[in-house]
Amino acid sequence: MHQLHIFLTTLLAAAAATAIPVGDDVVARLEPRSKTPFAMPLCKGIDIEDATIDELQRWMILKHLSSEDLVSCYIDRIKQTNGYLRSISEINPDALSIAASLDKERSKKGIRGPLHGIPFLVKDNFYTDDKHNTSEGGLVLLGGRYSQEATVVSKIRAAGGVLLGHAALSEAADHRALANFSDGYSTRVGQTRNPYNLTQLTSGSSGGSSVAVAINQAAVALGTETHGSLMHPAAHSGLRSLKSTPGLMSRHGIVPGSFYHDTPGPLARSVKDVALLLDVMSGPDVYDNLTFEALGHYPKDGFASWVKSKDSLKGMKLGLPWNPWWSTNAAINTPGQRELYEGRVKELKAAGAEIYNITYIPNVKTIANPYGFGQPADTPEEYGQLITYNTLLAVAYGEWLQNWKFPKRDERHGMKSLAEMAAWNDAHNSSTGALGNSTWWFNTISGQDFYDNAIATNGTLGDVFWKAFNWGRRTAREAIDGGHAYVLKNGTVIELDALIVPNDNGGGGDSACASIPSYAGYPVASVPVGQNGFDVPCGMCIYGRQWSEATLIRVASAVDDLFQWSAKPKWHNYKTAKGPWEEKWPGYACSHESLDRYACEKE
Repeated sequence: MHQLHIFLTTLLAAAAATAIPVGDDVVARLEPRSKTPFAMPLCKGIDIEDATIDELQRWMILKHLSSEDLVSCYIDRIKQTNGYLRSISEINPDALSIAASLDKERSKKGIRGPLHGIPFLVKDNFYTDDKHNTSEGGLVLLGGRYSQEATVVSKIRAAGGVLLGHAALSEAADHRALANFSDGYSTRVGQTRNPYNLTQLTSGSSGGSSVAVAINQAAVALGTETHGSLMHPAAHSGLRSLKSTPGLMSRHGIVPGSFYHDTPGPLARSVKDVALLLDVMSGPDVYDNLTFEALGHYPKDGFASWVKSKDSLKGMKLGLPWNPWWSTNAAINTPGQRELYEGRVKELKAAGAEIYNITYIPNVKTIANPYGFGQPADTPEEYGQLITYNTLLAVAYGEWLQNWKFPKRDERHGMKSLAEMAAWNDAHNSSTGALGNSTWWFNTISGQDFYDNAIATNGTLGDVFWKAFNWGRRTAREAIDGGHAYVLKNGTVIELDALIVPNDNGGGGDSACASIPSYAGYPVASVPVGQNGFDVPCGMCIYGRQWSEATLIRVASAVDDLFQWSAKPKWHNYKTAKGPWEEKWPGYACSHESLDRYACEKE
């Protein structure tokens, strides 16, 4: 109650200072700020474009907007834009009635906390125990029901959040295929597109959630990450996010990919919104035993208390692991990007941050691809991390299906394995079929070689698996932990606050800033820093050590307050974009030879 009192006092003071009375004390802004083909409509005369949780809560406290108003306005925004973006899978048919009940509760009892009445979206791999379908973007799970709602969703509902709907995702959270697929595509919804430039990818399976927030279909959304699916969409949608140490919050009720790597996480417009959601979502759960490893690692006063201003950068110690992320990586060597990123580093220095240029962090040559995504090409086969992910995927689906039920009359009733799921997909590809009251068109844009490779492991957690898993986890942890310990020439060790890595996808290769934290099971945050040559946002990843989420909030919020990056989506090519797309960077080619010289060359 003490934290809630502080929150309300601060919010009401800000409301009194910023309210703009018009006529009968009604706050109104006559024109939306955005001048795009899809300008954000006013909501009951108020401009809620790019609004944060605090701003929306202030409007409700002042009684200028209700939760029901917000839900209605966001639904209108979805209807206005979703035909082009395909970012929303379903709208919650009960959202308006839930909002109305929370408005009534507000007037009679007061508010539950910062999230009271705030509409939120969830990626379509979170099971919600309501009228939604949870399908993971495909058709093979569509129509099934799980034993319980995702724990983190139930927690946000209990805090007063209004579930607005399910967001689209790359089918099976990018676990269905490695080849013959289009990032952001699902057979259920189609191709999710980036509103900054519709020919460009969202780069990660949480793309629907990130696009929805970027285009104001909701103020906040939940995504998940196994390997990059929060960090990369956040960067390429101009958002803030944090991928936590697995176990900080429950994964129960979320379609799994890997027990040792999965975690849910927020996508939001401010680091404070990320922190507010972490405060609600975190905590132990009897249905996820990893959550008990997090006990003792939660900040005493909550994550939101760690949000800081740019003044906190003074004396902050930040490391730049030069190789490979600042040297040969494709993304930073595309036209204009090195200048952008190194300019941001100069701003950090000017703000008082101590920057340490680290030539090599431990093990980096053996685990990080010098040119882009994943591991080096010469990594011994027995240490390949795909062995880890393939095996754990087969295990994950097998466990999920134990509690995933279809009606007895459904041909999928009794489905218990990934092999059966893949067989069902094979039987229904390239044909037209009906499920429920809707007709669905199956096509072959998405292959399922990831499924096939996972099935081949038989989910065996034997010597082959543990050799690959243990090598990747140990090597990645030594890299991040070692990078945080900067050794001066005299032998003095300086403990760094964080490591900073570019988060961009230009030049035909993604910076893959999420790979090493994924292998390690360590947290990473992302904040936006600018745009690349396609007008698509790009960001900085901030590496932390295990259970260092509070420190990451402190660093990310200070960095974000310094840069304060914001830009409206331009909707480039919204009339003509078609996918999947092959063009990477017009007029340039990035080869291993050119990247060794830190450049992408003109064709």
